[in-house]
Amino acid sequence: MSAEKPLPEQVYIQQNGPVFMSGNQAYLRLIFEQNRRDKEAGLNTGGFISGYRGSPFGHFDSNALRQQKALAERGIVFNKGVNEAMAATAVWGSQQIDFFGSSEYDGVNGLWYAKGPGIDQAADALHHANLWGTHKNGGVVMAVGDDPMSRSSSIQQQSEYVLSGLCIPVFQCANVQDIYDYGLFAYQMSRFAGVWVAVKSVSDIAESWYMVDVDPARTQSTLPTDFEMPEDGVNIRDPDRSVDQDRRMAEYRIPAVKAFVRSNKLNRVTHDAGQRRIGIVTAGKSYLDTLEALEDLGIDQAERDRLGLAVFKVAVTWPLEESLLREFAESVDELIVFEESRPFLETQLKDVLYDMADDLRPRVMGKRDFEGNVQMPSHGELTPALIARVLVNWFGDSSQTPAMAKWMTTLDQTDTELAVERDYIDRTPYFCSGCPHNSSTKVPEGSNQLVGIGCHFLVHLMDRDTIA
Repeated sequence: MSAEKPLPEQVYIQQNGPVFMSGNQAYLRLIFEQNRRDKEAGLNTGGFISGYRGSPFGHFDSNALRQQKALAERGIVFNKGVNEAMAATAVWGSQQIDFFGSSEYDGVNGLWYAKGPGIDQAADALHHANLWGTHKNGGVVMAVGDDPMSRSSSIQQQSEYVLSGLCIPVFQCANVQDIYDYGLFAYQMSRFAGVWVAVKSVSDIAESWYMVDVDPARTQSTLPTDFEMPEDGVNIRDPDRSVDQDRRMAEYRIPAVKAFVRSNKLNRVTHDAGQRRIGIVTAGKSYLDTLEALEDLGIDQAERDRLGLAVFKVAVTWPLEESLLREFAESVDELIVFEESRPFLETQLKDVLYDMADDLRPRVMGKRDFEGNVQMPSHGELTPALIARVLVNWFGDSSQTPAMAKWMTTLDQTDTELAVERDYIDRTPYFCSGCPHNSSTKVPEGSNQLVGIGCHFLVHLMDRDTIA
């Protein structure tokens, strides 16, 4: 990339060299890039973007608005949603271009965005839209942002449970590069399998910045050769009955998703050992935290070879493709799963390995150790420090190195220091200057006010006579 600061539009269209961009910008760039690739392939596709902002997508609207001219030149429409459900319904409509006679486009690339609570709010619309499916020359990517520590939300979020219930495949991103790479794979998966596809990142990832490799060769997908499509395909059609949609989802679409994952080896070993003995399975931000923990413990290639330790990164956490995971599991004696919040990946992994032969099936632990003791919380987020402690306990005293012992001492000293009581100045939360909630949430004298869902929930922490 040139030493000059790139113009805003270049962030979305530049093709050579790495491009410095935020997670929000990476999501928006997806539709620019998919449109460009379609034109290169001889497809005249348009695009439609809609959703509802909120951390970690607080800046998505403004990013898209600044690119209105560039979007319009490419036949891409940005329409801010009144709410998440209406936005999802509008994006659903973008896949119905064959329902009403001829169209000037061969297909429409859809992009829907929302934070975790928006998934809950729009679940009915998302369910219907996904059952109907996507256009063979379009597809829908869902930019999903979760806030597992409730830093800017009223509750913690773990959207994959709702998404899997809606039969929507889920990519989990470990950094901004993943957002871009997985998002482009997601468009191809969406077209091939006829489903909406979620590309999830937590706030720490979506709001970060990264030098992203935009080389198209990174994300050239391979269509499966080991999957037989039904004669009428899997994409959206009219008329279509709900019972047929449900059967198509179970018998063809979900298997097609797994075939796509398998064909492109999206779930894969990223750090290997000369002779595997133990393995880590992880995804999303927990993958990044795991790598940091390994580095803190001084576990490099030589040390991985000594321990027999390999790391398996899961890109698509639902539906979990079986063959790639079984192949990895057969090569180790023990597995540990690192993931934030409730055990979503762990339970699927155990189900996949359940009927393996006893001499091939490894022992598996995750939130609990092999003795059944809780070693990682099922709420909130993990940290590299906690992962490091779990790893050292797992390796055992006989495998501990001076580097590991030194890091454990550092963590113990840090915990001791943090436990010391201190007198702090309380910082009362308040709305930003100029925010309308400053005045609109003031309670008239003698009145009480119930607190609702939204950023105005902050008033519950202020002296404003509110009731949660």
